[in-house]
Amino acid sequence: RFANNMGAAGDLSFRIALLAGGCAGTTVDVALFPIDTIKTRCQAKEGFFAAGGFKGIYRGLTAAAAGSAPVAALFFSTYETVKPRIKSQIGDRPVAVQACAASAGEIMSSLVSVPTEVVKQRMQAGHFGSLREAACSIITNEGPMGFYIGYRTMLLREIPFALMQFPLWEHMKQEVSDWQGQPTSPWQGAVCGSLAGSLSAAVTNPLDMVKTRQMLGQSSGGFTTTMSQVCGEEGAPALFRGVGPRTFWMGLGGFVFFGAYEKFSSLYASFVEARCFE
Repeated sequence: RFANNMGAAGDLSFRIALLAGGCAGTTVDVALFPIDTIKTRCQAKEGFFAAGGFKGIYRGLTAAAAGSAPVAALFFSTYETVKPRIKSQIGDRPVAVQACAASAGEIMSSLVSVPTEVVKQRMQAGHFGSLREAACSIITNEGPMGFYIGYRTMLLREIPFALMQFPLWEHMKQEVSDWQGQPTSPWQGAVCGSLAGSLSAAVTNPLDMVKTRQMLGQSSGGFTTTMSQVCGEEGAPALFRGVGPRTFWMGLGGFVFFGAYEKFSSLYASFVEARCFE
């Protein structure tokens, strides 16, 4: 039985990533949803108060909650699955391995996150009053591909974000681990995640701004056209609209997300290890 249990634990990394990522993603998306709504309304073309201000800050929560677990689970399961395979190909180069694995995770998770984001942001901006209304309207007026408006821009935002956030997170954890002579605790991993998330969010805010305008249907073209429109009509500083809420959201979210991910991972690993020695 011990041998069978150890064999069954061979895919532990994948199962831990799937469950821990899903739990962590849902925790963050639900707990910090009002901050995300404020960020979206700051970036809307009509302005914060015209887009709803502080009223109805939980609009779109159903869309976010429905998509958060599968998006996070898909990202982390891809990340943890791809990472050892890349390492076997290019050797022990941590930054390159983590960056490539994170990019692969973003590409896969965006297949689910983009439709969720389109519906969520339109509800946040007051375009629709319910998830059903939003979904039916998009299908009727734009067709199935309407759910993937801004997909390429989403990747243009997510991949650079992941290229910064995950190597930073892993590097900071390694530095803390080396300094104290033992692996980082969940709360230390959470602090590292918060710092990595805040910095990455601030740097990639212009990409997020363009993505929001496209998903809200407030752009007549792709990434370059949208960025030119924003700069031409509102000035280059407009690309940083919502940077405060976004940075705060990603910093606090990074703390909760990575803390929850590491805690869930630790609990699940302990549970499986205990069963292996039964």
